[in-house]
Amino acid sequence: MNEMIFIGKSTSTFGIKGELKVRSDFKYLDKAYKIGNVILINNIEHKISGVRYHKNHVLLKIDNLENINDVLDYVGYNIYIKRSDLNLSSNEYLDSDLINSDVINDGINLGKVIDVIRGVNTLIKVSGKVMFYIPYVDEYIINFDLENKKLYTKNCENLIM
Repeated sequence: MNEMIFIGKSTSTFGIKGELKVRSDFKYLDKAYKIGNVILINNIEHKISGVRYHKNHVLLKIDNLENINDVLDYVGYNIYIKRSDLNLSSNEYLDSDLINSDVINDGINLGKVIDVIRGVNTLIKVSGKVMFYIPYVDEYIINFDLENKKLYTKNCENLIM
C-alpha cells in the first residue's frame, strides 16, 4: 500500500543548523517523525536525520543538512509519508480511515462520517438525516471496525438536533 498520508507542513526554519519547523496535528507523531523514515516534501523524497520537539512543533533535520541555507527551499510545503512506512498495528488507524464509515449507535445507522476535525478536541462530522458532530471521546465512541468501515458509538441521541 503506497498511499501517501499528509503528516504536516513546514512553516519555517529553526535556528541556523538546518532544522525545519513543522506544524503537525498528526495522530501518530512518533511513528511519522522517526529517524530513518522517508518523507515527501515538494514531491521530493528526503530521509529524516534528526527529530526533536519544541513547543507545539516538530523540528526536523533532513538528509543530514547542517545549514539554514540548505533548508530554506523546503519551507512552506506539505509533508507526506507512505502509509506503509508508519507501521501501524492492527488496532491503529488514521483519521482518513474513518471517512465514509457507517456510524452505528445502538444498532441504528445514523449516517456516514464525512470529516474528522482535529483541534483541542477531535470531532467526527456525520451526515445522515441531519448533519451533526460526535466528540471523539470514550463517552460517545465504542470502537472502530476498520475492515468493515463501521464506527460504533453510544449516547449520540442528544447530539442529533
